[in-house]
Amino acid sequence: MPLAQLANGSFSVAHPAACTLTLDAGKMRIRSVITTIDPDRAGDVVMPMGLRNAEEFLLNPVVLWAHNRTRFPPIGVCEWLDVQPTRIVAETRFAQGVPFAEDVFRLYEQGILKGWSIGFVPRKADRRRNADDRVGLRVHEWDLLEYSAVPIPENPAALTVALQKGMVRDPALRHWLRGDVLGGLLVG
Repeated sequence: MPLAQLANGSFSVAHPAACTLTLDAGKMRIRSVITTIDPDRAGDVVMPMGLRNAEEFLLNPVVLWAHNRTRFPPIGVCEWLDVQPTRIVAETRFAQGVPFAEDVFRLYEQGILKGWSIGFVPRKADRRRNADDRVGLRVHEWDLLEYSAVPIPENPAALTVALQKGMVRDPALRHWLRGDVLGGLLVG
């Protein structure tokens, strides 16, 4: 996915290699890779070691649903970040007693959702040609605003089954998935 500019002027990138590593259902915690050094599908690269505000981020470590800061409540908090040379690993504690957050957690638990995406502000970046001859943005330094659970639509049928089986209880999430994510793929 290319760098997407959000309405507030920040950027997001959902990297194909951002994935769940471990999941603790009893504690509603997920350890996941939220970004890597590899070029995304558009050829853009966010350098993990370029994160400049990790301590500041951890003062208000919100985890959102699909970078949405107004339509949905935060789904959890980041318990810790591990900034490595080739990736950033984060542990997310999902909100308990909040049907929306519990539904999102359940979708990860079942393997229906797998993706994560960072919302950030670039500090220092340039354009350069990547190994595959695509021109992409290389972000050398950046500030993390939030990261999000995202429904990268690599398998829309899995979300359809979850909705049809009634696994998604929260009405706002159900409505959003039916309209914004699955669009015309659902019948009824």
